Amino acid sequence: MGVRLKRGVVLSLLALGVACGGGSGTGKTGKSLLKPEDDARTAYERALLNFRRGDCLNAEPTFREIRREFPYSRFAALSELRIGDCQFKNEAYPEAIQTYRQFVRIRPSHKEIPYARFRIAEAYYNQIPGGWFMTPPAHERDQTAARDALIQLRRFVVDYPKDQRVPDANKLMEKCMSMLAAHELYVARFYLKRDAYRGVISRLRGLLAAYPGSGVEPKALLMLGEVYLKTNEVEAARQALDELVQRFPDSGEAKKAQAILGKMG
Repeated sequence: MGVRLKRGVVLSLLALGVACGGGSGTGKTGKSLLKPEDDARTAYERALLNFRRGDCLNAEPTFREIRREFPYSRFAALSELRIGDCQFKNEAYPEAIQTYRQFVRIRPSHKEIPYARFRIAEAYYNQIPGGWFMTPPAHERDQTAARDALIQLRRFVVDYPKDQRVPDANKLMEKCMSMLAAHELYVARFYLKRDAYRGVISRLRGLLAAYPGSGVEPKALLMLGEVYLKTNEVEAARQALDELVQRFPDSGEAKKAQAILGKMG
């Protein structure tokens, strides 16, 4: 009885080993995904064709096996990028960021470094919470992803000012700044309801300095001028309202600022 029990345990363990065997670049049967006649190029081109068809389920394991079987080929480096692209496509953004960063770290002179850097920024941007009718507005939620995306986008534009992706990076930066500025304005209003005027001033001045072109400057300058009046800082209020009128003369906030300035004489 004891011998039969031991034999059953051994067989179970062997079956478990078979089920769990195979590296990240092997199929479900544990067999290689590469054909005997494959070299790095032909294997990569076949996997790339699957990738372009949207079939990452088959493409990604093949890219991983190419990286393992041909580590010194230029197609190993390209396969690393495509692994990140598959993760990005599947919305596994933290994993994609890690893959792209590893590529940047171990291949710092590769010509595709700008591509990897931009994809890192995009992956952060895509993690910004979207609007949904059951959730608070985006500007009321955590802004960590927007801040991280803005940092990466700014670094990309500074490091690669002539790259073809810079216009896209600038558009994403504008969206990030608008969200972050809207969040600061939301916090400033929160302080204003509690008569915490110094907190309001600090938030608004930080907003205007950090997020130029965000689109909320007229609202911020008007609120700043009004709060300065509440704290009897008349000259500071005049400066904020004058700036509003000069920079955004066609805004509704500028008309209100002109009315306040008129009362101030």
